[in-house]
Order: sequence, then structure tokens, then C-alpha cells
Amino acid sequence: MTSNVLNLSIVLFLFLLIFGGAEFLYKRKTSASITRKIVHVGSGIVAALLPIFVDLKTVIILGIGFFLLLVFSKRKNLLNSVHKINNEGIGALLFAPSVTLTAVIFWPTNTLIFQGAALILGLSDGIAGVVGARYGKKKYSITGTKTIEGSLIFFLITVLILFGALYISGTPLVFNNALFLFVGSLLLTIIEATFGGGWDNLFVPITAGSILYFAL
Repeated sequence: MTSNVLNLSIVLFLFLLIFGGAEFLYKRKTSASITRKIVHVGSGIVAALLPIFVDLKTVIILGIGFFLLLVFSKRKNLLNSVHKINNEGIGALLFAPSVTLTAVIFWPTNTLIFQGAALILGLSDGIAGVVGARYGKKKYSITGTKTIEGSLIFFLITVLILFGALYISGTPLVFNNALFLFVGSLLLTIIEATFGGGWDNLFVPITAGSILYFAL
């Protein structure tokens, strides 16, 4: 019991550190587009660590709790480091439910699938957004404005995460597996590019989990 409380406290502290740090930077005039991505990346990393600290039931409770917190904070004009941005649609509100849904679907089969999907949502999507906003020159739009540079970064990081998950799982790296993961990375990049307004936060982790399910 003491161990469970300690582990949960560690998880909550990490999330508090992420959100608190983002709010601190925002109040120091850091752009909300940057602070939101800090939260995005940080939350994805902490989500990937959840199987180390807590069980699936706790993850579901945390997911519901964070969703309600974000809805409340949006309505009360709190957590501006996350919400004070106009072109992200409902992405911030979808993050917790999508991570929770991914956990419900894939955690019972293999926690590594969930962890890989969470990292792709956090790192691939988050870092691609930062790179695209700062260095993207070649823009395109399907349902929202994206950049070629950002999409390329998304693809490369996703490849690394998928192959890393394959290596950790001990699955043999044969040509068919490698080809499947490269095609899967391309598919995820297309999905991220296609769904604007934050809806990629829902479809990316579910698709990533499905790819890892068949690969591992």
C-alpha cells in the first residue's frame, strides 16, 4: 500500500513539474505554442513511464482526472500555457482520453505497445510541432497547416521509436518487420498530417499501438 502511494505520488509530481514548468515559462513571456509542446512532450514521456509505477486501473482514473482538470481549466481561463493558443483545436483536451483509450486497448496485451504509442504521441508529434513552427519553410494544408520539415521529423522519430520497441521486445529484425515498421511510420506521418485541429492526438496513438501490436 505504501509503495503504491509512493509510486502514484511520483507520477503526480512529474505531471505537476511539467505543467508547473510550462506555466512558469508562459508567465515569463514564452510563447504558448512552445509551452504547450513542452507539456505535450513531457506528458508523453511520463505516460510511457506509467507501467513502471502504476497499474491500468490507476491510469484510467488519472486519465479521467486530467481530462476533467483540463476541461475545467479551459472554462476558467486557467493553464494558459496549454490553452492560450488558437490553432490547436481540441488537441489539449483529447490528449488524456486518447492515452487512456490506448492503455485500455493495448496495456493488457503488452505494456510495451502502450509505451511506444505514448512516446510517438508525445515525442514525434510534439517535437515535429516545435521544429515545424520554428524552422518550417515549406507549408502545406489538408485540415490544418503543417510543414514538410515537421512531417519529416515526425517520420524519423517515429521510425526510431518503433524500431526501439522492436529491439526491446526481442523480436527478430527481419526484412518483413523492418518494411512493416517503415510503412507504419509513413502511415502515422500521413495521419498526423491529415488530421488537424488536434484530432491527430486521438488517431496517432491508436494507430501506433495497432502497428506495434502486429509487429511485436
